[in-house]
Amino acid sequence: MTSFPYAGRAVIVLGDEDTGQRVEMLAGKAAEHSASIAEVHTFEAGVPSSQDDLGQVDAVVAALSRALAMRTDIWVPFPHEDLRREEHIRRLSLVLQRHGLNLVLGPNLWPCPLAGGIHEIDVALRREVRAVDDLDHAAIAAAGLRTLSDEVEQALQSGQGRAALPPTQRSGEQPGDVLELIKADFGPYPELPATTAQWSQRRPALKLFAGWLVHECGLTQTEAAKLLNTTGHRTAQGRLWQRSSVSALVNGRYDRRSAA
Repeated sequence: MTSFPYAGRAVIVLGDEDTGQRVEMLAGKAAEHSASIAEVHTFEAGVPSSQDDLGQVDAVVAALSRALAMRTDIWVPFPHEDLRREEHIRRLSLVLQRHGLNLVLGPNLWPCPLAGGIHEIDVALRREVRAVDDLDHAAIAAAGLRTLSDEVEQALQSGQGRAALPPTQRSGEQPGDVLELIKADFGPYPELPATTAQWSQRRPALKLFAGWLVHECGLTQTEAAKLLNTTGHRTAQGRLWQRSSVSALVNGRYDRRSAA
């Protein structure tokens, strides 16, 4: 990631490593449209086209998280060359539009349409996604329900979980009230190891626990990361869990690194 101090409306550039080498040219193009480059996030050439799930591309997830935090758009100057797959462009723009942001494409900073789409098939697919979202939200609202994700988020924000536990209970073996909330709906959770255990001992148990949160309980990987952090557990490098590191844990990428 690289930051730039240009004045004007800021955008986050996303592309492959070759695109990242064209920062000066891109800054000039952005200035022509009264914009500036806030950050640049790059991936190895061809990585997105090899993935059905963009959530497996760390640079994409990082760019999205920064866009949401900074409340700014993402600019993909070479969408077809770098992302290659049309569905990736559509999914990126839909995620951003859900949060009141947008995806900007091409050297002339063309914004993805807030209504409609790139062509008729794209229009139909976007309309279907929005219709499903609207129906889901309407059903939840009509039933007066709160989703598990809502409850977990509120619990974490209100100080439950590890922050609410007395110091003697912050070792990781007792994850706190937020886990009891999930346990009431989904049954006992996989046993957590001690936070002081070696990574080789913690990794299989944490993988099982995170997989349970995501696949059995329906939490997002971001929510699972927050919950893992409340237990006091950290990654192999001693860092806080994030969306990308939970993805690596659940999908076995840490297994391959350990085997190597």
